[in-house]
Amino acid sequence: MDHITSLMLALLRGSLNSTPPDCLPATADEWAQVYWLARKHGVVTMINDVIDRLPAEQQPQGDIALSWTLSAERTRYHYEHQSQVLDSLRAKASEQGLQILVLKGLSLSRYYPVLSSRACGDIDIAFLPLTRDNFQRGNSLLGIPGGKIHGKHTEAAVDGVPVENHLQFLDLNYRSQLLSEQYIKDSLDGVSAEGFLPLMADMVYLLMHTICHITAKFKLPLRNILDWGMFLKANEQHLDPAECHRLMRRIGMEPAFNMLTYLAAEFTGKDLSRYVHGRLPRRDIERMRKLMLQKDYREPLPAGLRPLQLFLLRLRRNSQSRWLYRYLPSSFAERTRNNLRRLRYRG
Repeated sequence: MDHITSLMLALLRGSLNSTPPDCLPATADEWAQVYWLARKHGVVTMINDVIDRLPAEQQPQGDIALSWTLSAERTRYHYEHQSQVLDSLRAKASEQGLQILVLKGLSLSRYYPVLSSRACGDIDIAFLPLTRDNFQRGNSLLGIPGGKIHGKHTEAAVDGVPVENHLQFLDLNYRSQLLSEQYIKDSLDGVSAEGFLPLMADMVYLLMHTICHITAKFKLPLRNILDWGMFLKANEQHLDPAECHRLMRRIGMEPAFNMLTYLAAEFTGKDLSRYVHGRLPRRDIERMRKLMLQKDYREPLPAGLRPLQLFLLRLRRNSQSRWLYRYLPSSFAERTRNNLRRLRYRG
């Protein structure tokens, strides 16, 4: 891990635990580099919280200090605006006899020391009871009657805020995703009055969502792994580690649970050792840490390839990343079968 990344993580841990950072940038140039790295990972406002607690002589100065402050103010403004939009949607849904289920961003901010410091991109919701009819009623409420589904959801803009209305929670390409989706849907009767999933269902959804962000392009895996660590720590009195592992084995995601928890503890500075069972391969830890922090993307597949060439290239890439499939909803065999189906379809 390079020096600037270490500085950013030290500041993050200080912010999340309300403690002095282990180390600080020593020069204006280091402060600037940390700022741009934090911006890349979507954690500027969290770090600004700990900067505000530092003695004046240890804080960044000049233009870069202004950048930290303005970014934090912008994040907090968006958070408050999103909260107001969500409150308005809840009221309208209630008038229709529906309840709004809140997923991801706004539901996770409650686990942070400063709620508005957890930057949120959009609002993810579902209208309960979750039926296709209620899904369409929700679309009408959002101003998109007969809206086209984009994978798992429809999309709308409400007072300038992107809103996703979910009919399903996960992509359903692989066995682990199917099992997880069913578990979440079977738990919807236990949604809280505030519109949050029951803890175990929320844990399954958050794990699958975090894995998706780690492996997808143009995502923010560091912020998502912070969410995972903050969720586990905040709910440790209500989560039985043995029960968590039984559920993870059932859906085929126990290795991912262990790996994400190990690295979440490292990044957040929280003690999550009670959740980690067994020993993790040291090499896999290093690879996953790099994937989360550096996001070295592979080149896109070349255009114009024949179906067989495309299949062989995908197969070679899957083989090169075989270590990663231990922690993904899809196995190497499932990926290979999908590639074969694509080959038959295109052929």
